[in-house]
Amino acid sequence: MKITRLPFFKGLMPVVLGISLTACQSEEVAAPPPTAVPAPEQAEPAPEPAVQAPAYTAPLTGLAVKKPDPARPVAVMINNAPAARPQSGLAEADMIYEVLAEGGITRLVAIYQSYHGDATIGPVRSIRPYLITLGETVNGLLVHAGGSTDAYAILQNGNKEHLDEITNASAPFWRDSSRKAPHNLYTNEQKLRKAAAGKGYTEQVTLPVYPFLPAEDNSSKDAVSTEHTTGEAANSTAADNSPASASDAEQVNSIQLKYLLDSYTVGYTYDSASGLYTRSMNNKPHIDLNTKQPLTAANVIVMGADYKVLDDVGRLSLNLDAGGKALMFQQGRMIRGEWSRTKGDVIRFRSDGQETPLVPGVTYYNIVPNSPSFDSHLTIDGKKMENNG
Repeated sequence: MKITRLPFFKGLMPVVLGISLTACQSEEVAAPPPTAVPAPEQAEPAPEPAVQAPAYTAPLTGLAVKKPDPARPVAVMINNAPAARPQSGLAEADMIYEVLAEGGITRLVAIYQSYHGDATIGPVRSIRPYLITLGETVNGLLVHAGGSTDAYAILQNGNKEHLDEITNASAPFWRDSSRKAPHNLYTNEQKLRKAAAGKGYTEQVTLPVYPFLPAEDNSSKDAVSTEHTTGEAANSTAADNSPASASDAEQVNSIQLKYLLDSYTVGYTYDSASGLYTRSMNNKPHIDLNTKQPLTAANVIVMGADYKVLDDVGRLSLNLDAGGKALMFQQGRMIRGEWSRTKGDVIRFRSDGQETPLVPGVTYYNIVPNSPSFDSHLTIDGKKMENNG
């Protein structure tokens, strides 16, 4: 008898297929979906540190100082004759004026306010009426060795506070035997202040306020002395200003100016690394004898003014009230403008009617004669200014 099993297998196939399909479906459900890998986060750039304004700045330089100090400025008449060079202590000055004296020579008025130390200063020389005016614009104590008849009349009739080696020679001054008189008279800031206190002179005065650009690097001045301490930061209220004629400023690397004599040719060369101008006399670095380094400046201002010969000796007068044409050199640029001075104020440089902020540091004021013309005294980047405007 033949047994037919086909119906059994026929019924079994759907069951097997169903189990097989169910198993496949179970495997698909069990497999987890692929996990998405998040993209790495991009680090945000660190914010640049904010430049913090110094708590206190020196009123005549705009450089940072440790504490306020309203000490009276000291204005010293410095000999600039060839026999007096190299001078001592000019590197410590906050401001320096260079003006004509008789015979075509020049004299320096060095203003010390933020420096307090015993560095030798000199050689000290005689005073003239317009040198008195320059010293008094900053309410300075006048320091000199002798003077013209007119200058003495102003000092005596005006009861001016001054220290004179000729009429009241005392402890603030000494002679250096290594040099010949009159190019060998020296002093220092500490002795001067002690002598002034002994005479009962005013020790604190109202200090002028200048606008300054924000300080980026004060190391150049701080390297000279770590003893700078001075007035409050009130004078930095204009620190956020920018040069009035920055957009019109011309790139200039070297300035050369001649007062009258060829032997009094002054030069300034800009160094972009330090941001300072190196001063020269007759194409040689103008050295400070104390530091053995060339003198430098953050700002150089050249002013044209009217000088007048007064006598057969060649003594001069200088008009410091009329104002006139001027150029400012800072940060490798030349800014055209004018200078002015109102009664009781300092000399100020303006461009397009606005006072131009100074770069923090030392400022040199070079006052050249308007005759034969202001431009005739200047050579810019090797080209005479009177021929190139």
